[in-house]
Amino acid sequence: MKIIPLNKAKYGMILAMDVRDTTGRIIVKKGTEINEKTIYSLKKCGIFNIPVRSVKINSDLSKNAKKHGVISKENLDLNYKKVKEVFEKLDEDNHLDIDTVIEIASSIKDEIENNFSDRLFVPLKKLQNFDEYLYTHSLNVMIISSILGAENEIIDDELLNLAISALLHDIGKTKVPKEIMNAPRPLTPEEMEFMRKHVLYGKNIAIENNLKDKSILDGIYEHHERVDGKGYLEEKKGESISIFGKIIAIADVYDALTSVRSYKGPWTPYKTITFILSNVEKQFDGKIAQGLINAFGIYPVGTRVQLNNGQFGTVVASNRSNKIRPLVKIDHGDVLDLSKDFSLRIIKVLDYIYIE
Repeated sequence: MKIIPLNKAKYGMILAMDVRDTTGRIIVKKGTEINEKTIYSLKKCGIFNIPVRSVKINSDLSKNAKKHGVISKENLDLNYKKVKEVFEKLDEDNHLDIDTVIEIASSIKDEIENNFSDRLFVPLKKLQNFDEYLYTHSLNVMIISSILGAENEIIDDELLNLAISALLHDIGKTKVPKEIMNAPRPLTPEEMEFMRKHVLYGKNIAIENNLKDKSILDGIYEHHERVDGKGYLEEKKGESISIFGKIIAIADVYDALTSVRSYKGPWTPYKTITFILSNVEKQFDGKIAQGLINAFGIYPVGTRVQLNNGQFGTVVASNRSNKIRPLVKIDHGDVLDLSKDFSLRIIKVLDYIYIE
């Protein structure tokens, strides 16, 4: 049993003890499953902390992460430190350490290629430090872009170039004042204009440091272009946008929306994927978006769901052959393969649990 704040309670959790009001009257009985009605009743009675049974969802997810080829934690930790060092050095003396950039990109690219065949990937846990968002975002976008590249049959040196471009896609933001970068409010028109120019600053930084491959530069410069021509800086449309630009655009949006920012909370991966799919051929390329579904599934591993039989659970694996019917670990119960039991279906997405 553990005591948690009511605002941290998740649908499907089970109360470990009776919850009583100040007079001793039982409000909610032990063994009750937390749902919207339960939370409302507890709030109404001024209950702020509740006793819940400990669940081992994250251990299931952690085991599944290895099974599904997510980048190893050791590789992530090592490369995060290297990314931070690269960005900090650039900030200090305007020198971009190309050798380390290639080393980072090669490491991620090799692990993705080695684990790619018939795999589904687990979304990455997010860092919460706003000041270090640029580092973790750059690393995550590189990983997601590399996965999308592999889904679109980009291999070898071209996949390495994509990884490099994605890692450096926001390098121009090192030239943007931190008070603008971390503003806990909408930017003014003048600030937004400054922010948008980060794609140009980034391209120039790459060129100044002898990184002149056209595909790499295109990815950095075009990742905010949109297929309907409503992006920036040049309002390019459709096929005039490079493949790297289209891939990094989706990876950038996916990671940004699922991240905690100084001005907003995170979206669930499910909500983010739904947003991207709803904007195919408006903002995003359809083939690239399909690669995102192939890699993560409709309900990414870690998605909290409610089934039509009233049970709550967590997605622990996706089915490539039937993406709307994943494997769901029922809270305090068995793992159900929805692709084999068509009497069950997901009726509601509740939340998301990032793996440890």
